[in-house]
Amino acid sequence: MKMAVLTSWVSQATFNPPGLTVALPKELVEGTLDHAGDQFVLNVLREGGSLRRHFQKLVAGADPFENVAMEVTRSGAPALQEALAYLECTVQNRLDCGDHWLVYAVVNQGRVIEPKGVTAVLHRKSGMGAV
Repeated sequence: MKMAVLTSWVSQATFNPPGLTVALPKELVEGTLDHAGDQFVLNVLREGGSLRRHFQKLVAGADPFENVAMEVTRSGAPALQEALAYLECTVQNRLDCGDHWLVYAVVNQGRVIEPKGVTAVLHRKSGMGAV
C-alpha cells in the first residue's frame, strides 16, 4: 500500500546504531509501521517547495505519489527527487502516545540530494493558549 504522511515531529534518538523517532497521527497510519522490521523512507522536505502543499491536499484512495518526481530506493519505498535528503529506515519499536504513535527506527542508509537547502518547518500554535 502506498501512503504518505506529513510529520513535523522527527528527532535523532541514537548514534549507534543511527536511529530516530517519528511521531505519526494514529488516524492516518493505523495498520502500518506497527511491526519491528517494517520499512519506510523519511523524505526531508525543502522550505518553500511545492511538496508540502501537494501532500497536505491528498485525497483518500488516490496515489499520493502521482505526478511527483521520485526514485525507488533499495527497500522499494519512494524517495522524492525534490526533497533535500532521504533516509531509509527500519522500525524497531512503536510506543502508544495519546493520539500519535512514536516510532523508533534505525537508519539503514540515505542520501543528501541538496546539501545547501533549508528544511521545511511547520510552526504550530500551542494548545495551551496564552499564559
